[in-house]
Amino acid sequence: MDDKGCLLVTGASRGIGRACCETLGEAGYRTVSLSRTAPDTPLESDTHVSVDLSDLDEVASCLKVLLNEHDISGLVCNAGRGDIGSLENFSARQIQQSITFNLISPLCIARLCLPALRRQSRSNIVFIGSTSALQGARYGSVYSAAKFGLRGVAQSLAHEVANANCHVGIVQPGMVRTGFFDELDFEPGPAESHALLDSDVARAVLSMVSSPDHAVVSELVVQPRQHVVQKRKR
Repeated sequence: MDDKGCLLVTGASRGIGRACCETLGEAGYRTVSLSRTAPDTPLESDTHVSVDLSDLDEVASCLKVLLNEHDISGLVCNAGRGDIGSLENFSARQIQQSITFNLISPLCIARLCLPALRRQSRSNIVFIGSTSALQGARYGSVYSAAKFGLRGVAQSLAHEVANANCHVGIVQPGMVRTGFFDELDFEPGPAESHALLDSDVARAVLSMVSSPDHAVVSELVVQPRQHVVQKRKR
């Protein structure tokens, strides 16, 4: 299979990020995965690098090395965390940490990668958002603030880099059956139709990065067929 390029994938030790590495690898892409912890199962097509994505200085130092070592042709900004709850129960520091991880870190990573991506004949940036970026919900003020912002980033950045044939898009998944809900008090219902699989989101990412040069897939919304939420059993 021909080498289709190398994509940087954040938050790729498990869940959607790991599924992206697997799906992209099967399609002929190489990946460099970033996360604090290493994945349980290594992939031949993936190089993992441990980094704290909430530490912007550490991220900058890490990317300086990686962009010299790898010919990066794409970026998948997947890393995020589910800070869900009543706004009055978050401290100012917790709000700052959440916005930093879910919005500012992806912005900074994209900024650092842009010079390398502009040098490619074709490059891609895909942000993993959420349906929380489309409609705010109860207890989602902090999380939605970041995801709404990420959607704006994708829309604006697409215009900035269009002349460089850099395709920018965002995937907006509904509830996905991953470890995202481990620290929350709710989760999708038990039926297959109540939640997406991480591979469903990964296939949406693949469709974006493999689109023809003349056609940009700017936004994909992928949702379970039925919206069912239940209280999580602890």
